[in-house]
Amino acid sequence: MNTSQEKKVCLISLGCPKNLVDAEMMLGGLKQDGFSFTSRPEEAEVIVVNTCGFVADSKKESIEQIFEAARHKQTGRCEVLVASGCLTQRYSAELAKEMPEVDLFVGLSEFDKLAAMLREKFSAPKKFRRVRVGERLLPEEAAAKRLSDFSPARQILPDPDLPRVLATPGHFSYLKISEGCSHRCSFCVIPQIRGDLKSRPMDSVVREVRELVGRGVKEFNLIAQDLNEYGKDLRDGSNLAELLRRLDAVEGDFWLRPLYMYPLEFGAGLIEAMRESRHLVPYVDMPLQHISERVLRSMKRGSPSRYVRQVLERLKAAVPGLALRSTFIVGYPGETDAEFEELYRFVEETEFDRLGVFQYSREEGTGAAALPDQVPAALKRERFERLMELQQGISLRKNRALVGRRLRVLCEGPSEESELVYQGRLATQAPEIDGVTYLSGDGAHPGKFLEVRVVEAHEYDLVAEVLSVG
Repeated sequence: MNTSQEKKVCLISLGCPKNLVDAEMMLGGLKQDGFSFTSRPEEAEVIVVNTCGFVADSKKESIEQIFEAARHKQTGRCEVLVASGCLTQRYSAELAKEMPEVDLFVGLSEFDKLAAMLREKFSAPKKFRRVRVGERLLPEEAAAKRLSDFSPARQILPDPDLPRVLATPGHFSYLKISEGCSHRCSFCVIPQIRGDLKSRPMDSVVREVRELVGRGVKEFNLIAQDLNEYGKDLRDGSNLAELLRRLDAVEGDFWLRPLYMYPLEFGAGLIEAMRESRHLVPYVDMPLQHISERVLRSMKRGSPSRYVRQVLERLKAAVPGLALRSTFIVGYPGETDAEFEELYRFVEETEFDRLGVFQYSREEGTGAAALPDQVPAALKRERFERLMELQQGISLRKNRALVGRRLRVLCEGPSEESELVYQGRLATQAPEIDGVTYLSGDGAHPGKFLEVRVVEAHEYDLVAEVLSVG
């Protein structure tokens, strides 16, 4: 008897959309194997915490979530607690010693095997033995592997032939086009966790979009560690410009949104493909991290300050109404007052439509961790608050300029603030990281495109009246 059919799984995914796509593939494998799902951990026999291990705050959140889930082993129905994702990939051995509450640690190289691990657990418990780390039960033949560091050599990418359950609302999806990263920025551990660049074949990406458009998906958010490097490893001529052209040829009414475009590799061909695309929204997420020449060199970004400014000007000229989003790090080792002021002036002059600011996190194993002149926490916080206050004023001014304009919105459904209010997003508002547009009038059209008129503006969000559907 397949006992997995009697078991419910609650999967909690933390961190970035790339991690969420991994979680969706885990859900697909579990569903195919007969497991059912619940969003309530107290109802689940299996709780999976898909962790993030990028910076200190995300590691802390992941550990707290694991401990919170572990309580359900005492108070709820939970029989098996699983930790997966980036934190597990990075610290599997250490976590195994410190967290006897966790029954399985599943790395990025083998999350597609989770269903088989759980089936074996539930169908043949006698094959499990206790290992030295607490009360954890693991397959005897795999115990050594579970407690060792995982290699990111085996990278698992989505494909239409692989099972996957979308965890996003039915009207939008994240489209992962590659895994890993071949850059070696001094502050970042992603290549150590996820390996070097590995791109999906172009036919696989195009087929996924075509099939999901047929299922009613209206928005595809292209994700990778660096979209602009797509295809370099395939050595068959594949590149992001050609991928955008092929995706643009897919029939249907939908948006394509590029996220995480590294400032390198912005050639004329890519900018032309972006300008000519019917489906690509006027939105670019380009994490720049800093603008000081010395800081950029220390970060090993490979993109000089002058080049960054040129790319931004070329994009603005080529794509009318372009919304620019970026992220910056304050408090990088050795960042002087003058270098921060240079960054401040750059943000002030450029007037990004969206901006994320991070306080530098000293991550072991990175080049920056060993640098002298680490910036005090209080100063990092002060710089963070100054930059965010500046951006709030810019965002409010830009949003006020939209009042009175007729625009297209993708309706999301009831607002998180109140079920009586519906919300949507403009083409220039990415899901989960940007603001939203609250809808007045008949907004009860989830997953539909609406024509609206903006009537009110706030620092991050807008209010609009619905004029028509379609």
